[in-house]
Amino acid sequence: MLGPAIGTLCVALGCLGLGQLLLARWTAALDPALRLATGGLAGLGLLGTVTFFIGMIPSGFQGVPFVPYLLSLAAIPLLWLSRENLKFKLPRDIRLLGVLTLVVVLVFSFVAVLSPSTAEDWDSLAYHMAVPKLWIAAGHIYSVPSLHHSNFPDVIDSLYVWGLKFDGQSGAKAFSFFFLALGILATFGFARQRYGEKAGWWSAIAFATIPAIMWESGTAYIDLGHGLYAGLGIAFAALAASEGELEASPLALSTIFLGLAAASKYTGLQTILVVGVALFIFVFAGKSEAKAKAAKSLVIAAVAALAIASPWYIKNIVLVKNPVYPFVMGGANWDQRRAAIYKNQQQEFGVGRTEEGRDKLAIGASVLGLGYQPGRYVDPGETVGLGAPTGALGIAMLIGLFLWPLSGKAKRFENLVLVVTLLFIGMWFFLSQQSRYFMSIAPPAAILLGGLVVRLRLGQVVAGLTALQALYSVWLFGTQRYLDQMEVVTGRVSADDYQTKRISFYGASKEINKTVGPTGKVALYDEVFGFLLDVPYMWANPGHSTLIPYDSMSTPDDFVEGLKKLGFTHVYINLSSQVKARVFAQRWVASMALNGVQNPLPPEEVTKLTADWQSKWEVLLAEAAANGKLHFAQSYPAGTFPAGDRFPRGILFSL
Repeated sequence: MLGPAIGTLCVALGCLGLGQLLLARWTAALDPALRLATGGLAGLGLLGTVTFFIGMIPSGFQGVPFVPYLLSLAAIPLLWLSRENLKFKLPRDIRLLGVLTLVVVLVFSFVAVLSPSTAEDWDSLAYHMAVPKLWIAAGHIYSVPSLHHSNFPDVIDSLYVWGLKFDGQSGAKAFSFFFLALGILATFGFARQRYGEKAGWWSAIAFATIPAIMWESGTAYIDLGHGLYAGLGIAFAALAASEGELEASPLALSTIFLGLAAASKYTGLQTILVVGVALFIFVFAGKSEAKAKAAKSLVIAAVAALAIASPWYIKNIVLVKNPVYPFVMGGANWDQRRAAIYKNQQQEFGVGRTEEGRDKLAIGASVLGLGYQPGRYVDPGETVGLGAPTGALGIAMLIGLFLWPLSGKAKRFENLVLVVTLLFIGMWFFLSQQSRYFMSIAPPAAILLGGLVVRLRLGQVVAGLTALQALYSVWLFGTQRYLDQMEVVTGRVSADDYQTKRISFYGASKEINKTVGPTGKVALYDEVFGFLLDVPYMWANPGHSTLIPYDSMSTPDDFVEGLKKLGFTHVYINLSSQVKARVFAQRWVASMALNGVQNPLPPEEVTKLTADWQSKWEVLLAEAAANGKLHFAQSYPAGTFPAGDRFPRGILFSL
């Protein structure tokens, strides 16, 4: 282990240098800060793509573990070629407060990187670090049964392979910290180039203090990096068309970043579509003699962007028979019932949902709600607005979008960004209204906000509202995250105690690692934090895949034999999950006869549970335990079941 995130930071700096060289042809005219940012982002995208090809080689991650590090470290001297970009003077006026704000945000982010992820960092533990960890164990990239995120375009997730391999959680999450730093540089440089230095500072502050960005910058989520690829792809596309004809250099940069957006998240395909439509509208409204050349450039750019992303989609066609698995066309270990569950979960966010679909008249309230009712756009409890405010987008971003049309000063660049935003909003509204899915609009919105500060008569009001948003965000994370995380970073609280208190599965995972061992395999029910395990596991709930043949299981013997055929040696059930009400969980456990006395579930309840393909397993598991087909191994916390007053959080069985 190279130290807390040091390996990742070395890799990131190397990518920064390599990216400078690769993009030199198209970035010569850019603001120095923007030039650095584009180089770093492109370098990280290149490393993620190289990781794909290494990972597709059997035992690739075992045979060449140091190659990305050596390549990246060798690229660091290339920074010397762009040494003038590093020349920077701190302002001596009130803008120094902006610098201090950005420093505080970066400190908060790095502290979060160094602290272990908790249950609040849900997707990091469930998907984004879990899949790379499984790839590392296997030595290569593969489709993980029941973890459909292993089939997503993973140009960012694949970076976590190297972070986890050498620096653990901190190494993986440090990539997000670096994305934050690059985002600050990019929005500052882009706004400074277009509107002046004052605008650059306000754009950087607005971007960095969006709550969702502050939150994700200390996690292993990918929306920050993806949002930068997509958002800068939008901004460079607008810049390319800002003078009426498509300029080659910004169009090339837009193509690269939109390609990396599609290589990091399926929503990148939507961004390519809306940017293409917007450019088509703007370019073909221009001079007739330029239309043929513009059409050719657009087609070439679209094909190139898709080519950059294509390795991940080709992999899916080969492995799971669906380029956009698990959406649209089904695929391996998947069917329409499970697809419907996933689609329903995606549509639970936001407002305007009816039994018939989305209420089209609610689109305005939906977008504005990102500022004043963030709990509906972030899980958990999104349907009743209980999501954490740290996942909000805040008011500054919305100001940057909605005041430009009212200002009367919007030109071709601003209008194209706004048209793309409107098209993007339409797709976002009908597909999934998650705040982090809107992050693709954050970079161009922050850039536009900086322009408002210097171009609008009421620019000081815009600056004041942005400052209030920044103060609120710093206060929110300082009180709700930073102080708590500093306890474990400084060693006042041990990492074990910190995680035990904040992750219900943490204590159980340590015991399962000891009990199951490397030759065993555990089926997890109602538990998705398999990342904490060092033994083979699989999400076993019926909704995750068709691999376990629940439809053909009608008896406890069928259930146990079906699991054994798939190599399972143990079964774990999470009783602290929100899936089950406590009253049912108590009756359900009582029906397993773990203390020698069985209290069967009422026949009518058994009939109801068995009729539902998603809950049928509960009856089969309980009956298998009661009949001695499953053997009680341990409850967690230890000693709380079958004796004691406290109800267990989970139970482990052996087959």
